[in-house]
Amino acid sequence: MSRRDRDPVVGRREAAALLLALLLVLAGCADAVGSGDDAGGRTVNPALADTPTATPTPPGGFPAGVDRGGVTVERVVDAHRTALANGSWTVTFTRTVAGPNGTVERSRARTLVNGSRTLSTFERVRGDDRLGSAHWSNATAGASRRTDWEGAVSLEGRPGDPGTPTGVDPTGGAWLYAAFLDTDPEYAGTESTDGGTVTVLRGKAGRIERAGLPDRTSVRLRARIGADGVVRSLTLRYEVFLGDDPGVVRIEIRTTAVGSTTVPRPEWVDRALANASAEAGGRGEAVDETAE
Repeated sequence: MSRRDRDPVVGRREAAALLLALLLVLAGCADAVGSGDDAGGRTVNPALADTPTATPTPPGGFPAGVDRGGVTVERVVDAHRTALANGSWTVTFTRTVAGPNGTVERSRARTLVNGSRTLSTFERVRGDDRLGSAHWSNATAGASRRTDWEGAVSLEGRPGDPGTPTGVDPTGGAWLYAAFLDTDPEYAGTESTDGGTVTVLRGKAGRIERAGLPDRTSVRLRARIGADGVVRSLTLRYEVFLGDDPGVVRIEIRTTAVGSTTVPRPEWVDRALANASAEAGGRGEAVDETAE
């Protein structure tokens, strides 16, 4: 990763904070959020994609933070956030961990945004066990629904307090930054898509070591950036040991439905807000909904 125009101490602190945000989501913290696809099928060393067209300069010029000399990840992520500001979009994050006998764990987070309305969901699947949560908010209120590993369901409403789930960046910028970290991305050409020409970045690392985490090896990254600066997709693949067994982790981040996302109001939101309004002080404690 290029460190041009960057204070290395500040950069490390920012990277650590953003990586923590990513890990909070993956750990399924109390306010981290989810609903997603079932864990399914055997995952076998997925490839990172087709070869882009080699071009000296993308049509319309390079996206912010990208040129033939390298990539400044901070500028790429800032441009992505700026392009999405005050609009509507959907960001989806998936993480699949595969061992010698197939999929070990799958996590999926998704955030839908339209103006002040958001719906963030999270699900983590291990075999037949699931951990999930969802958080809905508008400009004036918020509500959450959580399901623990035992299947117990609880609701919490926040009239007058939309709140923000811990570890969630609605634009996906924190996830992107953490994925780019230490992969030294470079300009790799362009691709034609239904949405227009995208700029392709590729990154790699032989080994990434981080305190408190297993070493990552054979790290490969591929990202596609639209002419508007939105990072349309990013795929990160690396190898890791799961105890004594080798494993493969694949992370995908996709930004879709830019300008056309709608945010539904789940049926449980009204129940959560009604429960909260009935409590003194206007904010109810989490209500057990397991029997619903």
